[in-house]
Amino acid sequence: MIRSSSLFKVDAKGRLRGKKLVDRSRSWKENRSITIWPGPGPPFLSCAMSSVKILSLPNELLLAIVAAGRELEEGSVAVQQLKPEWTCSQVCRRFRSVIVGAPGLWTLIDLDLHSDALADIANLYFTRSQACILSATLRESEDIENDPLVAEQLSVIVPHIHRIRQLRLFLSADSQIALAPLRHVNASNLERLEIRNTVDAFSANVELFSAGAQMLRFIGMKGITPHFPVPWAAALTHLELRRGEWRSSEGSSWGATLAAQCPSLAHLSLNMVDISIGRLHLPCLKFLHISLLDPDVADHGHLLAIFGLFDAPALVEFTINGPHADQILVLFNSTTLPHSSFPALTSLTFVSISCGCDRIPNDALPITSAPPLFPLLSSLSLIHQCFMTHLAAGVVSSLHTWPVLKTLTLCPPDGEPVGEVCDTLWNACRSKPQVLPKFRLPASLLARMKDREDEEDEKSGMDTELFDPTELINSFD
Repeated sequence: MIRSSSLFKVDAKGRLRGKKLVDRSRSWKENRSITIWPGPGPPFLSCAMSSVKILSLPNELLLAIVAAGRELEEGSVAVQQLKPEWTCSQVCRRFRSVIVGAPGLWTLIDLDLHSDALADIANLYFTRSQACILSATLRESEDIENDPLVAEQLSVIVPHIHRIRQLRLFLSADSQIALAPLRHVNASNLERLEIRNTVDAFSANVELFSAGAQMLRFIGMKGITPHFPVPWAAALTHLELRRGEWRSSEGSSWGATLAAQCPSLAHLSLNMVDISIGRLHLPCLKFLHISLLDPDVADHGHLLAIFGLFDAPALVEFTINGPHADQILVLFNSTTLPHSSFPALTSLTFVSISCGCDRIPNDALPITSAPPLFPLLSSLSLIHQCFMTHLAAGVVSSLHTWPVLKTLTLCPPDGEPVGEVCDTLWNACRSKPQVLPKFRLPASLLARMKDREDEEDEKSGMDTELFDPTELINSFD
């Protein structure tokens, strides 16, 4: 019997909702029934009611089951070995006829660029999906570098590129060679493009879709950068560039090039090697994530200079990886930026994944008040930041000057004792400032606060929330 491991609900569009469809621990021949619970509203699958033969499933429910499996597969980074459209179409002739005759079930293409059967599998999906819009993922094994046939294999999607809405490429070959088939094509329906080069630390700019990609809104690249100028860049709203070396035309800064080419950007993530990039005027930008690859920790004004590069009056969230404690102190004590302002900024996050510094923070620059540069700041996060106790003490002792601060996240680096940070928070609560924000703290610091309450036989009165920095730190990988 095929039993559902949890309840599944078929929504109004005929899609099955749930976490897991089938317990594959038993074979299809042995498992030949599925149970249906006729509860109120749309039907549920359960192992609690009387079973019916799986071969008598209505076509609509069969299609919903396969569609549910595809939804779980969509967006996965790992290769899915058991495709629901393949597996279910092998059960019997009726299943095969129903599934093969449903074009919408053949729109998620996932191909191994080293497979000898790639062309046959790709053409099967292109045929069975008929005129449907597609999502395609092509993967190259990290174990095989610079395969000369990758470009030839990738070219199988070129005749159908106008049907692809989302394209993901995982490469380990030279990007210039591997992506050559996409250089001069027109991707008229492409909305989202993700390319990861898992081998090249840096790669030259790659020219893509010079014939047009007017629907393209999202680009995420790791290890490469797109070549500008291109006609489709003006419509981009989301741009992520990781481990890429940006190059612009002779005599112009890439910052000015980026701002001129992508005036509609709302989300920008990029790595920065230096600050000689020119200023970026991005009037629509709301989310900015920066990773400093080689931060100059000896330059106390380095972080302030980074902020001065961006003229983004609509910016609401700024996350930056790599600054030193001294640089944060200089930023917080500055009253103006010559060319930039952040009147809408509400969330500011500093992350230091691998600082390793042994310098003493600048005691001459304590934090005595809320930073004047950010009048609407309601969320401040210090994640794995060096000299966390010094920074935390400055912020917490001046909380009475932060009238709009609602959330303060403090996460000391791994292995650093949390006792001093705990003492800082405890003393702040005892001093009873006018307003205390919610504190988001890691498990180790929350446990230490609980021990302190037990020792003092007194509640801190803090509004706390557990914070896990893993997802944020991994986003800078």
